[in-house]
Amino acid sequence: MEGPSLVILKEELKPFIGKKVLKVSGYANKHVNFDDIEGQTLKWVKPWGKHLLYGIGKRIYKTHFGLFGSYRINEEIERNPSLRLQFSNGFVLFLISSVRELTKVEFAEYDWRVDTLAREWDEDHVLKLAKQQPETLLCDLLLDQDLFSGSGNIIKNEVLFRQRLYPDLKVNDISARKLRSLVREVRNYSKDFYKWKKKYELRKHWQVYKQFYCKVSEDKLVRKKMGKWPRMTFYCPTCQPKLK
Repeated sequence: MEGPSLVILKEELKPFIGKKVLKVSGYANKHVNFDDIEGQTLKWVKPWGKHLLYGIGKRIYKTHFGLFGSYRINEEIERNPSLRLQFSNGFVLFLISSVRELTKVEFAEYDWRVDTLAREWDEDHVLKLAKQQPETLLCDLLLDQDLFSGSGNIIKNEVLFRQRLYPDLKVNDISARKLRSLVREVRNYSKDFYKWKKKYELRKHWQVYKQFYCKVSEDKLVRKKMGKWPRMTFYCPTCQPKLK
């Protein structure tokens, strides 16, 4: 799950805000004391990148969805969830995700300036952080949650295509102007991602991600694992050429 999906999750959880947790279950009991949750009120929910932060009673919790996490609301499934919260008006399941309690100090350390969809997002701040990594590959840069919290493999591939940048370029291979454009485009695409996901039409807007042919050049796309995080990368050799 990428950042825009968690913003949608926050919106879908609104009916439960102000409601008491009547029952809690799941394998997250290995890391979280369910007695501290049951009978307490869900007070607020706020996403940060791929982290869902929420207050129950006087405590703060984090669910991290990672690569394969998902959720269900008022929909039972057979598999055991990491966390199931039952309210008087429904329930929520967190699947294949980690759940743990945060201290107030840990919560205060979250930098909202790098969250791609936060109101506090700061282009200049993110640009400054990017410039401090001149040898980092662009395909790695866009997955760095300390710079682009909420950006995942879909956003990485689509943004690099929009910017016509070869994924294996380093930060210092592109101009300062192009780097700023790249930083800004992550924010722009995240907003588009959110809009399309809300309309259940995200997939039809993919230009390169999980595609076989470029919709611009009509050439066959390259797909291979690149960067220090071996995530599958999709790019067009015509639209995103290597630098000579």
